[in-house]
Amino acid sequence: MIAGILLASGASTRFGGDKLLATLDGRAVVRWSADALATAVDDLIVVVRDEESPVQRALDGLSVRWAINREADHGMSTAIRAGIGAVAADVEAVIIALGDQPLVEAHVAEQLVARWRETGARAVQPRYDDGRGHPVLFARSLFPALRALDGDVGARAVLDACGDGLDLIAVEGTRPIDVDTPDALRTVAAALARRGRG
Repeated sequence: MIAGILLASGASTRFGGDKLLATLDGRAVVRWSADALATAVDDLIVVVRDEESPVQRALDGLSVRWAINREADHGMSTAIRAGIGAVAADVEAVIIALGDQPLVEAHVAEQLVARWRETGARAVQPRYDDGRGHPVLFARSLFPALRALDGDVGARAVLDACGDGLDLIAVEGTRPIDVDTPDALRTVAAALARRGRG
């Protein structure tokens, strides 16, 4: 079984409001991210700051399990740890995705799963035209390392420690944009319009 962990407990300090709830072509930013991840996983876990998170309303209708990150103010590692802590015992691998990257295409997560099933790699990561990016698949053997992360860091150190156990898949285009600022949201909206989706 494959689980998806969507990180959605950040503070949005640079956006001036909750960036995950910002509207993009009629849907919240986080809804774009969740919909893309949901197509590739058997169990979707969304990490939020508290039980009353408005993200829950934005994802109404999706089959979601919620993980509460009570240490959200202490950095991204806390979100990863909260997500891993909610993973069921029979999960073989997780895909960790960011709630503020609405341009990630569903096929990317699907390719991660297909490559992992083919190779059994410890981790599978997309390599875009401008470098490695998200989302990333981690096999169960890496869960202890993910649980050990500390501070305002992502999982790059875990990936770097994989050596030959990290498999990279080529994905056409540049790395997905983080919607960290209103300008970034406008850039994403323009990109969607160019795709004919906005």
